Amino acid sequence: MTTPTSGSTLGRRLAIVASVVVLATIVASVLVNGSPAAQREAKLDARRVSDLGDLEDSIQRHVHEEGSLPASLSALANKPGVRLAIVDPVSGQPYEFEPSGPLLYRLCATFTTDTAATGSPTGYGSSESDWAHGSGHRCFERTAKAKGS
Repeated sequence: MTTPTSGSTLGRRLAIVASVVVLATIVASVLVNGSPAAQREAKLDARRVSDLGDLEDSIQRHVHEEGSLPASLSALANKPGVRLAIVDPVSGQPYEFEPSGPLLYRLCATFTTDTAATGSPTGYGSSESDWAHGSGHRCFERTAKAKGS
């Protein structure tokens, strides 16, 4: 009967230690960054916020050019030279645009994450809190500025 040599025992111990270190690194990464699925959901919500920010900017340009809110998001997106995402990147459902006054409106989307838990929505716009949201259907009240104001 042969006994293992000290070199093979040492090699086995080093392999076990290396495996433990790799596993601990993976676990720590998931704890710090969230699971890949959670990261994907956060990125999709960041895209939704970016889309809504682009829509807000286009609505503002329309108000400056035309003096009033657009009739709909599709009318805004159908202008020559305009490229806007007016539907959710996952569900394909249109974002909602609800005029509520001459220059008042709401932009709505459905989110899967809560920025209170995940942090900044994307940093889009002048204030990150402008786009803070919970999960589910959320609307953002906006006021377009009339030309010259």
